[in-house]
Amino acid sequence: MAIPWRVEDLDIIGYADALDKTMLPSIVPPVFRVRSKPSPHLLPPYFFNAGCLYNAAEVEAQEIRELKNREEITVFGESFPAQVGFELYIDQEFQPQYKLREIVNSELLAIAIKHISEAQAALRNGSFDEANRLAGIAISADDRLVEPLVIMAAIHRANHDVAGEQLMASLAPYTVMESSFQELVHAMSRSINCPVAFLKKPPSSQSSMRLMAFSR
Repeated sequence: MAIPWRVEDLDIIGYADALDKTMLPSIVPPVFRVRSKPSPHLLPPYFFNAGCLYNAAEVEAQEIRELKNREEITVFGESFPAQVGFELYIDQEFQPQYKLREIVNSELLAIAIKHISEAQAALRNGSFDEANRLAGIAISADDRLVEPLVIMAAIHRANHDVAGEQLMASLAPYTVMESSFQELVHAMSRSINCPVAFLKKPPSSQSSMRLMAFSR
């Protein structure tokens, strides 16, 4: 078993992914460097416990360069200190945001809710491509929410794409029953080209949408 590393002794040099615009915003796993020495660099999979990083893959600087060239990791222009209880996400401008986990959760949820509202408006106006794009951003921000999947499923239904609609249903959070998901899609589909927003309709015990599928 690899030795644990104190988070406070590490710097973040990048993250173990390569994102494009359609994948933002996204929480990403940091790539760490031991502050007191040039190597090793620490890659996922790993886990945190009691202020320490455990089970990280240890690689040398040369391998970091190779991984970057293969676009398997992204390296920042400047490193910054790691902190206990913080989370790293990349915002819609490709900028790293490193903050307390609770703040990150709140910011990403707010982004998701904003884009869900905009996606619903686009869907009601029949702007399917824009609604799909906005729903995709909401999923990137918080993939536990059911609303973006309902919007995408309604788009597939409008395009008579049964397989696409079924795929969205299969991705729904486990807390949402299949029958409830279909009711939500039906209600969303009926809102297309209608002036009344879906979320303003009186909720029922079976079809009211959850802003969060489950709490963090």
